[in-house]
Amino acid sequence: MSTPVITSKWAGTFDCGTCRRKRLMGEEFSKKALERHRQDAGSPLKCKQCVAAAEQAEREKAAVRRKNTADNNDESDDETRKCAGKCSRVLSKSAFNRNQWSKGDGKCRCRECVEQSVQEESAQQSKSKDDKIAAARKKVKDANATGNAHKIVVAESELAALEAEQVTGLKPVKLSAGRGGRGRSKFGGGRGRGIKR
Repeated sequence: MSTPVITSKWAGTFDCGTCRRKRLMGEEFSKKALERHRQDAGSPLKCKQCVAAAEQAEREKAAVRRKNTADNNDESDDETRKCAGKCSRVLSKSAFNRNQWSKGDGKCRCRECVEQSVQEESAQQSKSKDDKIAAARKKVKDANATGNAHKIVVAESELAALEAEQVTGLKPVKLSAGRGGRGRSKFGGGRGRGIKR
C-alpha cells in the first residue's frame, strides 16, 4: 500500500533564531514556542537545544554566584533539610534553589535531583514518541498482512498522523459527524407539511 518513509531526511519549515539552524521539524521546539510562533509569526523561535544550553549556562552562573556569596559571608548554612528526591540526603540550604527550599521539609528536592529528573523526563518523552511510531509501523505491517482494506486505511492514517505531528508539531484533530447528525435542523428542514399560504 505504501513505501517506507525515511524520516531522517525530512525537513520542516521552522528556523531557530538563536543558533540559526534552518528547516527544522516541529519536534525540535516546545509546544508553547510553536503556539506563540503561530499566533505571532514575527516572533523568533528557540529550539530545545538552545533552551537547554541557556538553562545550563544560567545554572552555572548561579553556582558561581552562590560560591562567591558563600566565600564572602564565611558563614556555614545552619539550616538543613532532607532531599525528597532520589538521593534522600540531608543537605544545607545552598544545595537547594529558592523555589524548592520554599516547599518545605520533606517536599523539596536538591539541585542535582531536579536536573536529573528534567533529563530523565526529556529522554522519556523522546522514547515515548519513537515507541508510538514503531508501534504504528508494526500495526501497518500487520494490517497489510491481513489484506483488510479498512484495517489498512486505519493503520496508515494513524501512522501518517504521528509522522505529521513529528514534522509540524501539531496534533491531529479528529473530525466528528457534526452537531446533530441526522434529524431536524433548527430551521424546520424536516419532512412534513409546508406553510399554507
